[in-house]
Amino acid sequence: MFATFTDWEFSDMDAMKATGTAMWPKVQAAGAISFTATATGTNTARSRIVWPDAATASAAIDGLRAAAMEMTDTKATGMAAGEVMLDFS
Repeated sequence: MFATFTDWEFSDMDAMKATGTAMWPKVQAAGAISFTATATGTNTARSRIVWPDAATASAAIDGLRAAAMEMTDTKATGMAAGEVMLDFS
């Protein structure tokens, strides 16, 4: 498995939650296994998407980030990705 992480900054937490909810079907259709978002501050969050492999993630992630930014007043402030080493879910 492979995971991508994006740090987001936005002006409205409720709008960001609505965007995440609306994005899940798109993320799932792109091949994702799971999608989570964690509030890291009053106007910041980090999302994590788990993919079956790096190729699937690479094919989808830029377009998904762009779609999220079009849906609400948000910007990506940081990104990371890598092979999942442990998963105890």
